[in-house]
This record gives sequence, structure tokens and C-alpha cells, in this order.
Amino acid sequence: MPWIPTQQYRLAVEKEILERYFPGKVQWIDPTVSGKTRIEIEMTSNSNQIYRLRAYVPPDYPNSLPDLVVAGSPKPMPNWGISDTKHTLGTRDGCLKICHYYSKRWNPEHTFYEIFVKGRVWLEAYEGHLKTGKNLDFYLGHMQ
Repeated sequence: MPWIPTQQYRLAVEKEILERYFPGKVQWIDPTVSGKTRIEIEMTSNSNQIYRLRAYVPPDYPNSLPDLVVAGSPKPMPNWGISDTKHTLGTRDGCLKICHYYSKRWNPEHTFYEIFVKGRVWLEAYEGHLKTGKNLDFYLGHMQ
């Protein structure tokens, strides 16, 4: 099923924002199919590791919180399941699902740009964990 006109407009605005801040790094997958659209962005960490984050656009976007996963990483991601201290929410499509917003705090004014920035911060915390062994909570606290 295609996106309704208000969603098409919103996704066009989102695309413009993402291309401005992540030029040449954004890939849209099934962009015209409601419920199947995904957005992937290649992220390079401060330690020059390359990751790929994927956001799933829910059918009622922007009303529902999109899922965010680590779809590609230099080495396999851990399967931490649901963990408050690691800010993970299990898996989706075999990829580690990371927390970026509390679903109760999500509102339609938030953007994919914000989601991907929070994902980037999570990746830096993850690398800090790998280096020091400290929980991601040490680096992240509680994301809003």
C-alpha cells in the first residue's frame, strides 16, 4: 500500500534533512511502500569503524516510534536481548535493536535525523564499552 499524501510530504522533508546532514550515506529501501520502507545510513565512529544503522518506517509514521537496528558492523554485534543498562530492545530481522526514545515520549515532531544522531551516540557508547568493559549506561545515562 502506498503512503498517503501527508506521509509522502513528511518523508520527502525527512529525506532532504538526512541528505543535508549525511550526504552520500543515506539509502532508502522500498520508499514507496507503506510498512516496508527502511532507511539505512553508514556511520563512521570516532575510531574509524564503519557501522550501518537501519530505521524501519512504521505504517502510521510519524505517529509511532520507528525501530532502529545496527544492520552492519565491523564484527558481529552481541545478542544482549532487552537490556536497560545496554539500551537494547532485542532483535529485528536478526539485527540488534537499540533504544533511541521511550515510546511514551515519541511524538510526530521528532525526525529521523534525531533518531540517527541518537544511534550514532549509542555506537560511541558501545565502542566505549568494548574498550573499558563499562555498561553503555555509564556513557549514555537515560536517553529521553
